Amino acid sequence: MLPKTTKSVFVTLVILFLLTPSVVAPGGAIQSTPVKITIDAGHGGYDPGSIVSGLSEKKVNLQIALKVKELGEDHPALDFVLTRTSDNFVPLLDRLGYAEEHGNDGYLSVQANSFSDPRVNGVETILDRTRKQGGASWDMAKLIQESVVGRTDARDRGIRYQRLYTRYTEIPSAMVEVGFLTSPSERERLASSTYRESIARGIIQGLLIYFSR
Repeated sequence: MLPKTTKSVFVTLVILFLLTPSVVAPGGAIQSTPVKITIDAGHGGYDPGSIVSGLSEKKVNLQIALKVKELGEDHPALDFVLTRTSDNFVPLLDRLGYAEEHGNDGYLSVQANSFSDPRVNGVETILDRTRKQGGASWDMAKLIQESVVGRTDARDRGIRYQRLYTRYTEIPSAMVEVGFLTSPSERERLASSTYRESIARGIIQGLLIYFSR
C-alpha cells in the first residue's frame, strides 16, 4: 500500500498519537510524502440533512470535518482536504471527482444519523455494497469505527452495507455516521465541541493506523 520508508514514518506517528493525551494534539516535524485524504462533510447549503431540536446535521458534519483538518495540521504525514469548508452544497459526484483529481489515497464522508425511535443511538460506518469484506475500504472503515468508538465510548453499531455514491470511485472510501440526532442524549453530545473533537481524533487515529499497515 505504501513504500517501506513511509510505513515506518506512520508507525512512529501512530505510537506518538496513541501515547499523547486526548486533549493535546501530538506534533513533530516528520519529513515524508503525505498521504492525501478527502474528508467530506455531508449535506450542506440547501440540503440540511436532519434537523432535530434546532441542531442541523449539515452543521455537525462540517464542524467535525473542520476539526479533522485543524488537528491534521499536527500530522505532516497526513494531508486532509475538505469537499466543503462552508455552508454550501456540493453534488455527490463532484465530491468524488475532487478527490480523484487530487490523487487522494482515501475518502471519508462524515454524516449524522436519525431514526424514528429516539432510543436508537451509536456510531456506525457504512460501505457501499461493492466493497468486499477484507478489502481496502473495509479495513479503513473497521479501523475508523473502532477508533471513533474508542475515543467517544459510543455504542458500537459496527460496519454496515448499503448502496452509496462511493461505488463510482476506486479510492478506498467509507461513510462514518457519528451518532443519532434523534437520540436526546447523543444529540446533546454532538452539540458539544469537546465531543466533536473526540470524534475527529478517532477519525485521525483510525486513518493513521490504516495507512501504517
